[in-house]
Amino acid sequence: MHEHSTAQDHATLQEQSTTTRPSLRIQGLSQRIPWFSGLPILAVMTVVLFALATQQAWVSHPAAGAATILILALLLLTLLREAQTLSEVEPSRLVSRAALYNFTGVVGGALTTYALSVDLGLGAVVAAGVIGLLGALIFPEQGVPIYCGAFVGMVSPDLLNSLPHVLLAGVIAGLVFVLSTGVLDGFGGKLGTIAFTGTVVAPLLLQCEFCPAAIPPVPVAWQIMVVSVAAGVGTYWVSITLGHGAVVASSVVGGVVAGLVLPAVLPETGPLLAVVAICASFTGMSSPERIPNYVWMTLASVSTGLIFIYTQPVLGGAGGKLGTIAFGSAMVAFTLKALIDRTNLRA
Repeated sequence: MHEHSTAQDHATLQEQSTTTRPSLRIQGLSQRIPWFSGLPILAVMTVVLFALATQQAWVSHPAAGAATILILALLLLTLLREAQTLSEVEPSRLVSRAALYNFTGVVGGALTTYALSVDLGLGAVVAAGVIGLLGALIFPEQGVPIYCGAFVGMVSPDLLNSLPHVLLAGVIAGLVFVLSTGVLDGFGGKLGTIAFTGTVVAPLLLQCEFCPAAIPPVPVAWQIMVVSVAAGVGTYWVSITLGHGAVVASSVVGGVVAGLVLPAVLPETGPLLAVVAICASFTGMSSPERIPNYVWMTLASVSTGLIFIYTQPVLGGAGGKLGTIAFGSAMVAFTLKALIDRTNLRA
């Protein structure tokens, strides 16, 4: 009788353990993501943009829509995996001197880039490249937050038409930058996603209207794909192989070279292709721990070009949108490689 009762108790405990395991996982996941982590912010901004791209692709070209559905699924899987492995972060970092310097760098980069782009007429791509390069050379310790602020300053003047408006976007992005320290590191485009948060939230608060654009025709779309791969792989080469670092590589390849050369060589499509180049250069900023070689960088750059095409009609004019495209695309390549590696190990 005692043995039968013990067996029943064991079965009951095993069943309770099985039924509660999912909730325990969810509880553990929520404990890994404290309120001061920037992970939920970055995740929401990236998923929303990629979901909108998927909707546009499916309506316009179902074959491309199928590809973007796969991309979106891999993105969601990446974010879930990263949330489960998120290391603990200390809230004390929010009030540190480093946090203040980083916040100031983001705001300063936003204002100076916008001034060069709009007031001096350099254009967003060249202005961001110049500020990013100068920030990395003159203030090397603050080069990263300054470059992040430069993405905020790339916002269209048709969306945010004054420095006070850009200041608001810079403040929001600066706060998100501090919150996101140590979160989703190594993926190119993270800085742009932080900037994207500021230049989407600020217009919503100010009740500004975004600036939609048309999906490019097929011949231009093919040019976009070629330029995206060239800029992504080229930036990765300058950053990793030549050892100049991600900020300098992106500033030179995407901002200065492409921003000056492509509009001069291709007057009709060059300005758009220059934007594509700087977008893909953010993908090329990924670390070798995330994107280990040129094959996976090529794949990430293909995703970058595809999502770029189908995000043209949505959230137009927002600075950092290009980086968000790169950010999600780098995560997609990273997770696809991990899945293939796991399959090969099982085989």
